[in-house]
Amino acid sequence: MALRKEYKYVLPFEAKVKAELAGLLPESSCCCWSELAGWARVSSQVVEGRQGKYLILKAQGANLARKAYRLLRAVLGETGEISVDRAKGSLNSYRLKVRLTDPALLMKLGLKDRWGKKVTGLRKSLLRRECCRRAYLRGLFLGGGWVGVEGGYQLELELPTEEAAQETVALLERLGVKARWHSRRPKVVYLRQGGAVAECLRLMGASASLLELENTRILREVRGQVNRLVNCETANLARTVEAALSRRKEIEQLIARVGLENLPASLREVAELRLRYPEATLKELGELLHPPVSKSCVNHRLRRLATLARELKKEG
Repeated sequence: MALRKEYKYVLPFEAKVKAELAGLLPESSCCCWSELAGWARVSSQVVEGRQGKYLILKAQGANLARKAYRLLRAVLGETGEISVDRAKGSLNSYRLKVRLTDPALLMKLGLKDRWGKKVTGLRKSLLRRECCRRAYLRGLFLGGGWVGVEGGYQLELELPTEEAAQETVALLERLGVKARWHSRRPKVVYLRQGGAVAECLRLMGASASLLELENTRILREVRGQVNRLVNCETANLARTVEAALSRRKEIEQLIARVGLENLPASLREVAELRLRYPEATLKELGELLHPPVSKSCVNHRLRRLATLARELKKEG
């Protein structure tokens, strides 16, 4: 009877990071506001409904939808009207619908100013404390972020406007992480170095994912060092063998022209050893001589043999 082969599904690194961050809920109210504001900045919209305006917050996956609901409930209290449903045409995308009974909610989230105009940048009052800046960064990542370690270390944050992208780069630099952004649509702030990605994970609170990333970095560095050493040794061995074969050919040509017995004693001894041990190193040849000589001395004698062979070849 054929045995059934079992397949084990491995979560992508991005899914592991977001699942870990989904389980974190800020302890202070200000950080809840900041994280929710970062999320809303990259993944929300305001729509008109039958009973007024609604804020739609988008979440990819059930665990992120639960996290978004907990954040909304933490800032709105039990009186806030929140509903959750799946986005049309998708099994894993959720929409959290919040009725805007408080006109100041959008202003508190940094989406509108006091005159009701749309805000394109980041609201400074949400970023005064370091814990709030880290919470805001976590919200940006959960709402529109991506991270990967396959083929290189990468972390990206999608921002709706150029101003928001520039201010996010400034926010990361303020937290000690150097980032860049490009102006294509959508605007993307990105990190391409393992150290920067690791520091960003630490700032967001993804400690387990950070350990996995560091383990991956260590394994890659060790593997890279081993490959470099093997390549270096292989190249050195190839050069040694090539040089030895070249010297042997020159010695054979020299002996054919003048005879081994007509060479000086010091050169004759080295020539005999090179012909007898074609794969030996210069150091090993020097130890076989009587008396033993240094590697540089053996190399000098071989160069003299090569010079004699070339001179005889020129004479024809």
